Amino acid sequence: MSDILKLKYKVGEIEFEAEGPAEAVEQQRVNFMNAVLPAAVEAMVRTQTVVERQPYIESATQPALLEAGASDAPMVTPHQTENDFSRTSLASFLKKYGTLGDQDFTLFAAYFDEKKNGTKAFSIENVKQYYQEGRRPAYSNNGMLLKYLVQKGYIMDTVVPEGAKPGNYYMLTTDGIAYIESYVPQEDLGDKKKPRAKKATNKKDSVYLTITADDLNLAAYPEVKSLSPGKEQVIMAMYIVTNENKGEWFTVDDVIYLLTNIFEIPANVDNVNGVFKRNKSWFTSKQDDNNKKAYQRKLLTGAKDFAKRLISK
Repeated sequence: MSDILKLKYKVGEIEFEAEGPAEAVEQQRVNFMNAVLPAAVEAMVRTQTVVERQPYIESATQPALLEAGASDAPMVTPHQTENDFSRTSLASFLKKYGTLGDQDFTLFAAYFDEKKNGTKAFSIENVKQYYQEGRRPAYSNNGMLLKYLVQKGYIMDTVVPEGAKPGNYYMLTTDGIAYIESYVPQEDLGDKKKPRAKKATNKKDSVYLTITADDLNLAAYPEVKSLSPGKEQVIMAMYIVTNENKGEWFTVDDVIYLLTNIFEIPANVDNVNGVFKRNKSWFTSKQDDNNKKAYQRKLLTGAKDFAKRLISK
């Protein structure tokens, strides 16, 4: 029996829709992603650039002002040229945008890379390089960062560039470019910003905030609720996330967030820290780049073997 598949994409003003046998629809989707979409996006960007520059061109068509020897420059500031970017570093380019979160930083860095170097397709390795060039601490879960930007519609999957290493590559969408070029820096509240309660901070700052139970293939594992509280529940939760390639480094707050929000198990700092302290040889640790008072931990072989034994019971 042939499966019927229906797909519909919309990227800005560009739409793709197909329905029919799965194999035929998949072939249409590949043709659309590889050939039609990149060309359409490039044409739209080129059209937008012409429209944006029109006021600057019109200002030069007023001979009366030029003949009068007016010393004032045109009121409309021309767009930045490639030569401007050639004398600009990523860190200096980002200064005018104020303090940026990790998602905005990644988006703006990819935009800068495309404008300066013509790099339209970027990968996780490029993002790691952006953090170095932007003088920012490395982010602990770049895959989730890019996934969230895809969900927002600011970037999309693209083909592997010629001569590049195999892997997942992304490019800015027209919505992403529009967001960047219309971005207004947020006001820096400085000392006026109120400190947040610790509980709210733990949840908001967790790199696993966007993970849901559906992302973790939970049917392949024992129900975490049914395991013994403490070591079995903590290690199984970390193992599932690690084994499903959703992350491998965990702060105490990350583990608490996963246990309480994904696995619906009560957890607190003392319980999680107790597991780490009593089983030190099962974890490796490093300082959290975003919180110098906290540490991230990663499962070692002993912990993974323990989790596998729980699964095989």
